[in-house]
Amino acid sequence: MRVKLFNWITRLLILFMFAGVLPLESVSAQTAKTQQDKKKKKKKSSSKKKKPSKKKTSLKKKPSKKSSKKKRPRTKSSVKKRPSKERPSKKKPRRSAPKKVRATPVPKKEISVIQLTNDLFDYTSQLKTSSRRLAHATRYLSTPQKKEVLRIESKEKYSTRDYEEAAAKAPHDLRTQRQLGMHYEQIQDWENAKDVYLRILTQNPLNPDAHFYLGNLYQNMDEMHKARQSYEEALALDPNHRATLSVLAGSKGTVENLTVLEESAVLNPDGPAQKLTLIKKKLNTGNFEDAVKLAIIAQEQFPKQVGFVYLQGRAYEELGELDRAKRSYQKSIKMDPRNEESHLSLGHLYFNQGKYVYAALAFSDVVYLNNYDVDARYMQGLSYFNADEWGRAAASWEDLLHYAPQHPLVKTLLPQTYYIMAVEYNRLGNSSLGRTSFSKALSVNNYSRSWLPGAMRTLGKYYREKGMHKESLAAYQEVVELKPMDAQAYTGMGITYWKMNEWQLAKAAWQRSLELNPDNNEAKGWLLIAHQS
Repeated sequence: MRVKLFNWITRLLILFMFAGVLPLESVSAQTAKTQQDKKKKKKKSSSKKKKPSKKKTSLKKKPSKKSSKKKRPRTKSSVKKRPSKERPSKKKPRRSAPKKVRATPVPKKEISVIQLTNDLFDYTSQLKTSSRRLAHATRYLSTPQKKEVLRIESKEKYSTRDYEEAAAKAPHDLRTQRQLGMHYEQIQDWENAKDVYLRILTQNPLNPDAHFYLGNLYQNMDEMHKARQSYEEALALDPNHRATLSVLAGSKGTVENLTVLEESAVLNPDGPAQKLTLIKKKLNTGNFEDAVKLAIIAQEQFPKQVGFVYLQGRAYEELGELDRAKRSYQKSIKMDPRNEESHLSLGHLYFNQGKYVYAALAFSDVVYLNNYDVDARYMQGLSYFNADEWGRAAASWEDLLHYAPQHPLVKTLLPQTYYIMAVEYNRLGNSSLGRTSFSKALSVNNYSRSWLPGAMRTLGKYYREKGMHKESLAAYQEVVELKPMDAQAYTGMGITYWKMNEWQLAKAAWQRSLELNPDNNEAKGWLLIAHQS
């Protein structure tokens, strides 16, 4: 009877377990407890024999002999601890807490950063497209706003009145009076400049600077006899006067300056004037190596004298050591930035080397120091012209015409520059600027036959250097039509044919150039190269 009851309860528990009423862990815990009770009861009733029972499943356990009462089906809520009477006197085992069954996590879908970026780019493109469409649709709804050009106020240059007022406030300030005198010199107001320097000399008769200012003014006015007297007075007060010796070492007024140096050398045989006199004599006689040696020794003895460094550069240039000459000129400029002779020599050195942009910059420094130096302005524009910097060349020569309105070379070269600019503007499709440039060329010199062939020759060379051989030949053909006896046009045409590998045409052009001008050395040189190759 007991076995049947136990089997019935076990089947009922299995039924509930599969039906989901009791959790699997509760059933297993209850089964383990039943097995423990069974073992304990076996020890008490060891004399009694067990009855055979049928094989059960792994979840079924044999009932104990004392379990004669009916057991209700156990649910999760009905499982309680047994009273202490039914349990043996031994220490009761601990009941393990039911384990919580964790829910299996659902794998998250991986998000691609690249996909997000592409989506964001698509949305942005769509937004921009819609914005453009909206702007295009509403462009007639509001009147366009015009941007107003603001006036740019630049600092004005000091006027003559400003210098005069500053000099009146400081009548005994030598520097302020010197600035006023230099301003008068730049605007070629020689009489007022002379009044300023005479006033300075009256106030400072023992200052060699006052004598130098007056002597420099006389030299700029080409009154070398008066300049010599002032320089002599300055060196008499200070045989090592730096500014005076720097001017005397230059090339302006060579005979007069050399005389002053010789007289100062006699009075002060151990001073720098003696060294400068010897060096200049070596340069005039062609002993350039001796001049270099003397200049180096004198520079070591008088390190603050700029004249020795400048003369050293001239000697190096005569010897053909152009790099050393350039470094000497640059060093002298660093020692005295206002030394015009150093800037001029450096500019001519660059020009002879074909470094036309650097030559233009050096001549620009001379123009900055002396606005009325017409030769420096001309060389500045010519350097830009040879460097194919047409706009800068035109600006330089336009400024020169304010100081020398009838300069013969500029009246020919400036129209050429404007005409070249006009042709280039038209070639690039800017016809309005082309017409403006051509009108400027005619405004400078309306007799076009005097400058047009030269402009076309320059264009032919310019196009050849850019590899535009057809345009180069067309330019030279224009020169031949305007001036059939132009030997230089045939020479340039032959060089262009040579670049195009047209050997026979090149030789014919050079032979025609020699027929027109037998002394054309450039055509002779090219023919010699053609025969050798």
